[in-house]
Amino acid sequence: MSRAAQNAGELAQKVVHSNEIAGGKPTLIGFVNAPDYNVIGHLLIERTRDHYEHVSFPSCDDEGGPPQLMAVFFARTVKGAGRDLAVLCTWEHGGQAQNGTVYAAEFYRIDASGSKTTVTRLTDLNRKFVTSDIAEVNKHGKWITTGKATFKTVADVKKLLMKMGLPQ
Repeated sequence: MSRAAQNAGELAQKVVHSNEIAGGKPTLIGFVNAPDYNVIGHLLIERTRDHYEHVSFPSCDDEGGPPQLMAVFFARTVKGAGRDLAVLCTWEHGGQAQNGTVYAAEFYRIDASGSKTTVTRLTDLNRKFVTSDIAEVNKHGKWITTGKATFKTVADVKKLLMKMGLPQ
């Protein structure tokens, strides 16, 4: 994976091997901490024996602080369909009047049906999966909790998806 990512950075997590995405083709899934503080996803999809297609895509964008990849998982994002690739990221958000930790689940659909594989970020769904633990300075100069994260784990994300009518 490091060679395919062209030494673009350090692996953010162990490489995952799956036949669940990319039309059931054997796929290696890796994420690299890029020097610009973003996380870049890399797929190595077996096209023929010992020949892999390399597809990279942005993930866990820099949102105030460097993102940390917490988990790579699969989730059903469409009723009655297969599962899509998902990641859970976190980053610190800070300032003079507000501090906290932000969590985001991001979902990606992989289409390997044509001659070239595409990765589509499920933007509308991703917008629903951003939450944070936030503390702010009140009018008396004291730090108070003003927001509690609605999810922090993969299990929490899957529970929210199930509440949306998407059995996992």
